[in-house]
Amino acid sequence: MFHQSRLRFEQQVAILVGVLCVALVGVMIVGAIMIGRREAVRMVRQDMSELASNMASALDSTMRDRFREIQVIGGLRPLRTAWRSDPGQVREVLDTLQASLPAYTWIGFAAPDGTVLSSTKGILEGASVAERPWFINGLKAPSVGDVHEAKLLATFLPRAPDVAPFRFVDVSVPVHDEAGRLAGVLGAHLSWSWADDLRQRLLSYNDAGLETDVWVLASDGKMLLGPTLGAAPFDAQRLASFATERSGVFEDRSGGDTILSGFAVTSSDKTFPGLGWIVVSRRPASVAYQSIHDIARTIVLLGAGLALLSIVLAWLIARNAAAPVRAMTQAARQLGRDPSMTMLPRFGGSQEFVELSASLRSLLRRIGLAEQERHRVETQSTLIERRFQAEIATLQRVADTDPLTGLLNRRSFLMHADDAMLHHDRHRRGLAILVADIDVFKRVNDSHGHPAGDEVIRQVGVLLEAGVRSSDKVARFGGEEFVILLREVDEDQARHLAERMRLAVRAAVIYHAGQEIRVTISIGGAVISTNDTDIQALIERADRGLYDAKSQGRDCVSMDSRDTASPIQNVA
Repeated sequence: MFHQSRLRFEQQVAILVGVLCVALVGVMIVGAIMIGRREAVRMVRQDMSELASNMASALDSTMRDRFREIQVIGGLRPLRTAWRSDPGQVREVLDTLQASLPAYTWIGFAAPDGTVLSSTKGILEGASVAERPWFINGLKAPSVGDVHEAKLLATFLPRAPDVAPFRFVDVSVPVHDEAGRLAGVLGAHLSWSWADDLRQRLLSYNDAGLETDVWVLASDGKMLLGPTLGAAPFDAQRLASFATERSGVFEDRSGGDTILSGFAVTSSDKTFPGLGWIVVSRRPASVAYQSIHDIARTIVLLGAGLALLSIVLAWLIARNAAAPVRAMTQAARQLGRDPSMTMLPRFGGSQEFVELSASLRSLLRRIGLAEQERHRVETQSTLIERRFQAEIATLQRVADTDPLTGLLNRRSFLMHADDAMLHHDRHRRGLAILVADIDVFKRVNDSHGHPAGDEVIRQVGVLLEAGVRSSDKVARFGGEEFVILLREVDEDQARHLAERMRLAVRAAVIYHAGQEIRVTISIGGAVISTNDTDIQALIERADRGLYDAKSQGRDCVSMDSRDTASPIQNVA
């Protein structure tokens, strides 16, 4: 006994197709949202991690440069007689340094008893700084102090009542006379405002209106740069994880809203003690995920429209198919068995059956068109996939290169360097690192402007890359510093390549805005030895070579051989 439904055949088919379409679209929507959200989280986490790492690297680079500058001035031979005899000559040198780099708010020289003998613009001359930490530490060794408010200097720096107090980072070194006796301490107050300028530049490049912020914390967790100075936004457990992991990402839920955060801890090396600052980049999760929410909303609307369209089409087809089907079924069965039969025959009879026959014939023709459309869509999908792959390849190149010079950036260079280190460990092949720095680059920016400075950096990068072999790698590590990876070389070959690049830069004339610019470079280098545990150790030795080259008067090459324990097999 058959149950007769109150719904017509076309209605039942429409409902069934509609349910299936809704289910299928729902699965696709959920899958698309899950995949999109996972990818969005990955990209935002990577963005936050890179932003924090870039800020930490920039802080390290700037402080390291300032630390080296004060050390270089403190070691100048012409000043060894002036420390005890000619305060005017010392003041002239300090004023010149401050004019070339305005970030130095005050530079002064104090006798061993703490009395300031010479300083920029004569500020604090005659005053005692014997109790100041920078003086006490500077008597013992080169030192750098953490961010603090001005004490004695505050009275000489006028400011508006509603402006926050001046804050500084101190750098100090002991200086000696010609006999090698302690002549006093050379100290400099570096205005902390440069860090905020650096933060604003990084945010302007990265933020794109996404409400991103960057904090800088002291090693004890107190805020040095951010919304609430002196506050400690993270607990001891989080600070311990910062110190252990050095860099990474995390979600901060302490303020109610979820904040996606990246962090990086500034580093130190054998030439720079470092301050252990913690850089934290932050972006609200609601902002970071807005794009995937918009995509999900679009997918839902498109899916609902597709499901509705499918229901309407199914109802129309089912209504045309609700006529006698026995003869049509037999013909359809024969159509499936006989490959030579490609179309249903025309049927006579009632008007309804004739219309059904015509409709099925039309349906078969539509299937052919649908197959053509499917082929067209597949072809278009293939083209779109190839375009996406090309765009991904382009993005990868952008991620691996320095935007100003087109050379490798730090991250990409270290990947190549680690690979070369593994090759060296397996085959004991020669390996060397050169660190090149444009001499007195600040003068280029001051004399010709920053666009000219950018052109100088680009042209020096071109000259360095032209001076190496195809197996070698040249990267820009930041500012005017370049690093070169040399494979299959010994120390003489590395020195020869370095000299060739130095001479090429020295001989080059760089043109910008109708002006001729000439620069020189100093190069430090080191060849791998059994004492080098990793590539960072080799880079540090090359950096020491660069420091020696700068100390020797710039425009020269200095190879660091102090840690070399045994020769490495070389293939010429």
